[in-house]
Amino acid sequence: MNEYHRDGAMRVDGNYGAAPAYTPNSAGAWTAQPEVMEPPLDCAGAVWTYDPKDDPTDDCFRAGGDLWRVLTEDKKEILIQNTAGDIAPCTENIKYRHAVHCYLADAEYGEGFAKAAGLDINKVIELSKLNNRDLISATLSDKM
Repeated sequence: MNEYHRDGAMRVDGNYGAAPAYTPNSAGAWTAQPEVMEPPLDCAGAVWTYDPKDDPTDDCFRAGGDLWRVLTEDKKEILIQNTAGDIAPCTENIKYRHAVHCYLADAEYGEGFAKAAGLDINKVIELSKLNNRDLISATLSDKM
């Protein structure tokens, strides 16, 4: 397994330095290695690890979209401008991944963010059609 847990403040060996401490990330680091995972246990049927992202009925973007739709127009503009400003130093692949998430929450939200961040909305829409695993792969830093 390649888990991304890192020990606390008492580490004296560099603690992986500036490597990302989360997954997914744009460097492709810390990805799971299913080939070395524990095999499923035979309990009253097979038991296996579960990742909510693999569940097609799990809508991770509904709540964000619901919030967007109750904001007033001025609050929507503040949200977009603040986010675009905060994400400006990030690489383009990260901006596209975020734009896709905004678009999946609400098309208007995604379009507004893409415009503010100077991104191609058609590319955002195409990326939004991918499943989570393929979106991560398509937006790795070395692929954009």
